Amino acid sequence: MKSRFGNFSIDYSILSTIIALIVIGLLCLYSATSGNNQPVLKTDFGKQIIWSLAGFLFFLFFLFVPLKVLSQSSYILYGISLILLVVVFFGGFSGIHRWIVVGAFQFQPSELAKVATLLALARYFSQQRENTIGWKEFSIAACIGGIPLLLVLKEPDLGTALVFLVLLTVMILWAGIKWKFLLWALMPFVTFASGFNVFSFAGVMAVLIIVLIATKQKWWIVLVISGLSFVLGFFAPAVWAKLEPYQQQRILIFLGMKSDPHGAAYQLIQSKVAVGSGGILGKGFLHGSQTQLRFLPEQHTDFIFSVLGEEFGFVGITIVLSLFLTLFFRMLFLAKTARDQFASFIVIGGVSILSFQSVVNIGMTVGLFPVTGLPLPFLSYGGSSFLMSMSLVGLAANVSGQRYRY
Repeated sequence: MKSRFGNFSIDYSILSTIIALIVIGLLCLYSATSGNNQPVLKTDFGKQIIWSLAGFLFFLFFLFVPLKVLSQSSYILYGISLILLVVVFFGGFSGIHRWIVVGAFQFQPSELAKVATLLALARYFSQQRENTIGWKEFSIAACIGGIPLLLVLKEPDLGTALVFLVLLTVMILWAGIKWKFLLWALMPFVTFASGFNVFSFAGVMAVLIIVLIATKQKWWIVLVISGLSFVLGFFAPAVWAKLEPYQQQRILIFLGMKSDPHGAAYQLIQSKVAVGSGGILGKGFLHGSQTQLRFLPEQHTDFIFSVLGEEFGFVGITIVLSLFLTLFFRMLFLAKTARDQFASFIVIGGVSILSFQSVVNIGMTVGLFPVTGLPLPFLSYGGSSFLMSMSLVGLAANVSGQRYRY
């Protein structure tokens, strides 16, 4: 459903969906933080209301800003985001560098970098004349997406780094990369995964070289792919050693290689209990025992979905999942029907970010994925992430309102 203002149409299917998600998120957040005697505006719930209002300003800005202006300024914004990602290394605490703090205000440059990298990749791919991309185009795109990925990984923030990897992969696929290029590009990651065992590493490397030669690849391609694969596989144990202890524990627990019910696995256990105890209709608003007794750590941020499951049950979960699917399918439709390539890449990149974070966040609350710090879009507490999500849907609504004018 759309309403027309002059030559511009507002997509009310997107607007109504995100409003519904925000309202549900505020209800869950209020329950997760209730019992605090502080003034409302000083609580996380009150702060999220302020972030919600600010988020709608971001939504309106990206809704009405001309896409031509965004395209022209995309590389500048991308450069600024990289500078901010470097700036965070001059602050932080306990070896963690993720926020820039100015007085009482703090934000995560990595959230800005998601939007900036999306715009930069969209501009680059939209300027390519060919329907498919080769090694040159792939390499340049990999640099655009890889630089912020490595900076975020250094913070360290593995979950957010994966968002950049997914964004880059989806946009390369949308640009029409040949499947053999994608296959060769992914092989170094396969050898990296096999690098923890010398026999599996040797086997994978042998198969890779044989396939490269058998398919008559150019000699420099054989050298680059096999060389990069060898380096990544050889240094895999060193990369594992560089991970923070809590990251190693989360991965080992997820793989079933370690049990720590009173430590690293405590969050996941309590999350499953909360979701499972909700039943069909839930325990009712403000009546979730896990939520109200604070058995679930980080229930207002990473595990807000657990609060939803406990207090609103299967019905509440179904409603939220339906809203997310409605939003994602609408964005996919816009990406497919947009006549302008830049607009199409903007939307496909936006839906890849939002859908990946949603799937990972929901999956980790029920044990399908390792526990990460990725918030649930529109529901989890957090200003930087919320503004990023609102910016992405604002861009999608912009494309919806103007897509037939290109």
